[in-house]
Amino acid sequence: MNTLILKSLFLLPLFFIVDYIIMIVVGCATCYFGAATNFYECAFCDIGKFVLLISAILFVALLLPDIKSLFKKPKVS
Repeated sequence: MNTLILKSLFLLPLFFIVDYIIMIVVGCATCYFGAATNFYECAFCDIGKFVLLISAILFVALLLPDIKSLFKKPKVS
């Protein structure tokens, strides 16, 4: 249980910071290359949703072994 809580406390903020930096880089790059004004209404949101989805899947995948260990039945000798 402790490892699950510790991983959550350290990984979740790390993922949010990395996602934030990725979105900053994407926004700056598209602005530099002259994206249209409507880019930020649809395409930028789609990119953000995709980045957050990938981060959520990776976060759950990293926590899955700890979650499985919580529900494992102990072997009786």
